[in-house]
Amino acid sequence: MKTNQILVSLFVLALAVPCFGQEKNGKEGKGGMFDSKEEYGNFIGSAKRASVENPELRSLIPLINDIAQGQPIGSTASRFGTASSELGLLSNPRIREDIEMVDDQYREFQDRQRTLQKEMADQLRRIDFTDTENLPSQIKEIRDSAEREMNELLLPHQVKRLKQLRMQSLLQRRDLVQILTSEPIKSDLKITDEQSQELRNYQVQMQEDLQREIAKLQDKARGRLLSKLNPSQKKQVEEMVGETFVFQGSNDKSQGRAKGKGKAYGKGK
Repeated sequence: MKTNQILVSLFVLALAVPCFGQEKNGKEGKGGMFDSKEEYGNFIGSAKRASVENPELRSLIPLINDIAQGQPIGSTASRFGTASSELGLLSNPRIREDIEMVDDQYREFQDRQRTLQKEMADQLRRIDFTDTENLPSQIKEIRDSAEREMNELLLPHQVKRLKQLRMQSLLQRRDLVQILTSEPIKSDLKITDEQSQELRNYQVQMQEDLQREIAKLQDKARGRLLSKLNPSQKKQVEEMVGETFVFQGSNDKSQGRAKGKGKAYGKGK
């Protein structure tokens, strides 16, 4: 019920503001759906609060923010801790060089994108924010339609490479299992719910194995460092640290358990 109320206020606020990119005198502004930072802040703040109980909507907040501010799609994604969209990646000159995008092509892309931003803002205004069940799919359709149109300005090999770079960008911010079990990749690969759970369970096991290996490497590295000290110094350090104590997870920091009688740096004698 609380989410519905927030979305209703979102809908009313979006309708109340002037047309996209316009100042109060009707002249073209710098872009965006709002006249003031306060109006924008209220809008995006309401969207964030509504997304707390709606994971699908949460993943679309960067897109909503881009449209609201009149920014290229994906350009503000990093502010929300997400990877930029495929289109947003093109603002990076190194990306354009990698996909062999020439300057004239990019200028044409920018011109079309500015026009498309206005169209997307108008579409966002027409969305029924009270329809919580279909809200994410409506916003996704706006995004997908824009991406399809913009991709028409790219050559096939550029589209393919851009998708690869987007995947690499995602992998820098999210783990592979999270990506594979989330839309749209989950559907693209036809990964079942059962497979998703298996991947998550296996990931937990791999993380535990990895932590054990890391602990061994750290122990070995510390031992090598201590070998640079003379016997007296090494003994003093070992006495400073004492017997190994294995701390539990962050949820139980005050608890732990002694692990044998070994030294903190390598095995005891």
